[in-house]
Formats: sequence, C-alpha cells, structure tokens
Amino acid sequence: MAKKKNDEKVQISLTDFIEYISKVGTTKFTKVKEIKNREPYHPAFDFWKPLREKIIEVHKENKNKNLLDAVLNDLTDKNKINLYPNLISQYKSFLGRKKVEWIEPPFVDWKMNDLRIKINPEIGLFINDKPYIIKLYFKSEPLSKAKVDLILLMMNENLKKAEFEQANFAVLDINKKKLYENCSLNNMHISLLEGEALSFLKMWESF
Repeated sequence: MAKKKNDEKVQISLTDFIEYISKVGTTKFTKVKEIKNREPYHPAFDFWKPLREKIIEVHKENKNKNLLDAVLNDLTDKNKINLYPNLISQYKSFLGRKKVEWIEPPFVDWKMNDLRIKINPEIGLFINDKPYIIKLYFKSEPLSKAKVDLILLMMNENLKKAEFEQANFAVLDINKKKLYENCSLNNMHISLLEGEALSFLKMWESF
C-alpha cells in the first residue's frame, strides 16, 4: 500500500500517473484512492515481470531473440500461459532482421512538491544504428495517442540529457508491433502535468 506519513514522499509509477491524468471527473478520485490503498509491490504479483526481465536479458546479453521462448517453460499462471506466447511472437516479429545493440536506459524521479513519479523505460537499443530509449507496453487494451503523447513528453523532458541528448524516446505497443516516437506535445504542456500532479496530491491527502 502506497502511503505518506509526515514528511514522507508519495511515489508512484509513470503508468499510474498517466492513467490518473486520463480519467475525468470523479473517476480521478477513484484512481487516486485505488493507488493509495493498493497492496505494497511484490514481484510475485507483477504480471509482466518474467517477460519484461527476459526481454532485457536477451538484449543486454546479446542473445538470440528466440531465447525469449524460454520464459514460457516456467509459467504456471493460466493468464500468463494464454497471453505470453502472442506477446513473444509479436515482439520477435517487431525485431525481425533489425540490427540491435543494447543501451543502458536512463531513469529518474520527476518531482512536484511531495510527489515523485518514476520514469524508467525498460530498454535502450540501437536499432539499425539509431539510438532508442523505449517504454514497453504489454497490455492488450488499446493505447491511446493521448497517453502516448504524455509518456513521451515525460521522457523527453526528463531523460533527454547528456549522453541521451540524441536518443529517440519511444513507446512500443508490443501487441500491435507499433513503435510510437513522435510526440505532438512540447515543453509548454509541462504546466498541464504540474497541475495534474498538484491535484493528485490534494486528492491523496483527502483519503
């Protein structure tokens, strides 16, 4: 369960924040309450963890993409058994014959008063010699352009520094094999994020 006591900070994921921003009206309150009352993170309940870690391992250790299938051998959860094979197939299809090389991705906490939002793209890759820092999207639910834009804005504004200045920040919808890298927002929209963050904190304090 995420909590804040006295001078402790409120820390949430980028995904949670984007989901919150996408809500309207009283559903924003519902989302904040859900996040605040959620059980503490435990790897056993991280549905995508085995596949996410196998993808990172394959790229980081420069292994053959077909070794992604090995993650299926240890699955016991019926939902994972049903969903993982298609995701693996789609991810391998996305890679195709592309030349890829690992880049250690950056991460940072975006801060607004007592709120901390973790911005941690899972993988960094040179794809055909072009550097990408990529946030992976595993779910089958449609990923709206509005959500993509907000994620890209957060990554571009907070991670595009030093050695990553020339990197292309992107979101990969694995199910659709679609790499989103063009953001229609700019730094003028940061005030929107700041306002949403302050509203989130106000609601958090009310529960």
